[in-house]
Amino acid sequence: MMDEAGPERWAPKTERVLREAGWTPERRVSTEEWEKTLRESDAFEIHDAARDFLREFGGLSFDASGEGVTMAIAPFAIDPLEGQWEADIYESMSEETGTNLYPIGVMARRDLFLGMAEDGAVYCGRDSVGRFAESGDQALDKLIVGYR
Repeated sequence: MMDEAGPERWAPKTERVLREAGWTPERRVSTEEWEKTLRESDAFEIHDAARDFLREFGGLSFDASGEGVTMAIAPFAIDPLEGQWEADIYESMSEETGTNLYPIGVMARRDLFLGMAEDGAVYCGRDSVGRFAESGDQALDKLIVGYR
């Protein structure tokens, strides 16, 4: 039986790794505390795309590393609190991209920050920023399978 998170959503490896990390298609976590903490500490205001993504994947972390398809696989975490006290970095990333980026996590042992735009695109950076994926689903697939 095929559920909504079948191969059409991700590569089979991505779904397997997500499930091993605790994700299920029905998973929904509260974002209230994250939102409150980030609003009070850094004046971040969440948007719908980030809230929806974090409800489904927030709190998951991945320790894998090694060779991927076209890029190395590095550890990453879907944890918006990794952006706490980093408002200057997210402000700079937002200015560079011309869009409001909300913290959704980190990768490469916190060397790179992940931010989500209001249209759902995921950006990655620290000193400079680039568009990493068109959606949260695509970002997870890239991070887990290891492709650019």
